This record gives sequence, structure tokens and C-alpha cells, in this order.
Amino acid sequence: MNLTDQQPLVLLAEADAMIGADMSDALEQAGYRVLGPFGTTPEALAGLEQESPTLAVVDVKLRDGFCTALGDALRQRGVPVVVHSGFQSDEPRAVGFHGSPWLTKPALPEDVVALLDELSPSRTAPVSIEAPPSFQSAQAAESRGNPLVRKLEGFVSLSDADKALLERISASSRVVPSQTNLVREGEAPKGVFLILKGMACRHKARANGTRQIMAYLVPGDLCDLDVALLDTMDHAITTLSASKVVCIPPKVIAEVMEHHPQLARALRMSTLVDEATLREWLVNVGCRSALERVAHLFCELQVRMQAVSLADGDSYDMPVTQAALADTTGMSVVHLNRTLQELRREGLIELQQRRMTILDLPRLRALAEFKPNYLHLGERAAA
Repeated sequence: MNLTDQQPLVLLAEADAMIGADMSDALEQAGYRVLGPFGTTPEALAGLEQESPTLAVVDVKLRDGFCTALGDALRQRGVPVVVHSGFQSDEPRAVGFHGSPWLTKPALPEDVVALLDELSPSRTAPVSIEAPPSFQSAQAAESRGNPLVRKLEGFVSLSDADKALLERISASSRVVPSQTNLVREGEAPKGVFLILKGMACRHKARANGTRQIMAYLVPGDLCDLDVALLDTMDHAITTLSASKVVCIPPKVIAEVMEHHPQLARALRMSTLVDEATLREWLVNVGCRSALERVAHLFCELQVRMQAVSLADGDSYDMPVTQAALADTTGMSVVHLNRTLQELRREGLIELQQRRMTILDLPRLRALAEFKPNYLHLGERAAA
């Protein structure tokens, strides 16, 4: 058997030919073989009879309608499915796909790849094929340990027992797609969410559909430590990329705060940093120019990713769309795009395949007047 035959085979069913071609290219670049893309249910079923896929990426509505028969056939064969669709996960006509990981179109190809990697029976990278940068860095991050441990031990000295407790707290993780609402505004809080991989955000939405993103949550970040004190959430927390998250029960947090003083101190420090960061973001939106806002945000993320060993020098994954960046900086998407282009022309940044590389960190920091003291990272914030 050659190496190509060892690569997992993904059945791809997609109504839009252009999206199908782009997704097929992304999957092959990530080391998967592709069966398809198929635009109709009969085509996909015929392909399924010819070869047995390891995984599937399916739009629930193909050119000939909802593909219930395809969903049934995949389920009978025990083939894990990632849904990539313009329909919501509660669409009644897609009942055969309920319970499958669900990405709303247009999802980033790396988000689809990340979910396939999690669903793959081997749970390993495909053989002898270079994975995309985001997946490589995620693997490297896992080998360096728990991001929550790395973050908190930057605030205080943790014992082996403290670290072991944090590992146990983080053990019950689950993978969720991009644009998953971990908790909605108005809902009763379920617990404290911990981000282990990927990125999420806090945001508030207006009735007209606009929203303001008020915080990015990167690996190692906890959402709302004292959430148990609230009856309902006053904001939403949503993933910006495929993410690995843990929902920690409030009673576990209370136990840690009461009986583990070093961890309690570190968690309080983390909360203070969250509050300080929000103050800095208010300054960003209220006082800085468009160019300064974006530059400041990129400098901040470089420091935060570096603190949890997720930056390769001045380069880090940034799975954030331009629309989300615009919602963060209080700009239109058009204005945001022009600002990114100006930063590129000045030779300050490079943004490719959701990977941010700061080409001249001292100049970018000077432009943004970036002072990382509000992150309270000490030497870890040094240039």
C-alpha cells in the first residue's frame, strides 16, 4: 500500500461547484483524499457504492434538494459527517444530520479541516503531507501542554498538585464548530467556559443585526469566572473558529477558589487582566485612529499568544474574518479592508491563510502606542 492510500478518504457533497472545488483543494492540501465533489444525491450515492469514505463533508441541500437518503446511507455505514450548510442546525428538513458537527456557510476551510481531524478515527495528521499552518501550530501547542496551566503559572508559582488539578478540570473537552453560541445573551449561565484551542469572543448584538465584539478569548482563557452569580447572561459568547472548549461547573470553580489559594490568586489575576483589557479596548474604539486600532489589536494578540506558547516569534494563528475584525474595531468592513491594505503597504504585517505575521514589531508598536503593561505579563510581554 502506498502512502496516498493511507490518507483518509473524505466524501464531499456540495451544491455550489465553486465552493466544492475550493473545499476539495483545501482538503487535499491538508492531506485528505477527496471522493467528489458531488452536486446531487444520486451522484453521491453512486460514489459511495464505488468507495468507502472515512469521513464526509456534506451540504444538507444539494442541487436536487435535501439529501436525506445520503445522510441515511452515511449513518448506516458509520461514516462521521461534518455539515457545511447555509441552513441552521435545527433545520427540520435536515433531520438526518441533526447531531453532526455543523458549520454555517461560508466557513473557513481550516475550520472544516480541524473538525475532520477531530473526527478521524486515527486522530492524527495524514501521512507524509504537509498540514496547513493552523493545524501544525495546534499540534505544537498540544505538545507544549495545557494553555490554562501556562497562562496561570505566569501569574503565580503553581505546585505539581495545582497543575494536576487544572489538568483534571480541563479533561472533559469537546470540539465545537466556528460560530457556535457557547451561551446566548438572556440565557441562564451553564458554567464557566474554558478555551483550550481556537478562538471565541464576547459580543452584544443590536436589533438591526450589528454587533460589537468586546473581547477575544484565546487558548487558556476562562469566560466569566463569577458567572454563577448571574441569573441571565448580559452578553453572548461565540466561537470564531473551530474550537476545543470545556464547560466547568460553577461548584468546581467555587471549590478551587475556596481550597486552593495559589490557584485562586492566579484566577483573580486573570479576571483583573480581562477587566484591564476591556478598558484598553474602550480606549481603542474611543480615541485611536483606524490604523492605530488595528495595529494595537495585532500587537496585543501577539503578546497574548506568546504568553501561552502559541506564537512562533512574531507570527500566530488569527482565525478571525474581516467582518469580525470590523465588529471589534467599530469600523465598516470596507474601512477595515483598506486599513489592512495600508498596514501591508507599509511593510508592517502579512496576513495569509488566517496566519498573522508582524513584519516589523517595533514599528507596529510605535504606531499603536502599544504598552503591554495592562496584560500584567512581566517579562513575557517583552519585545
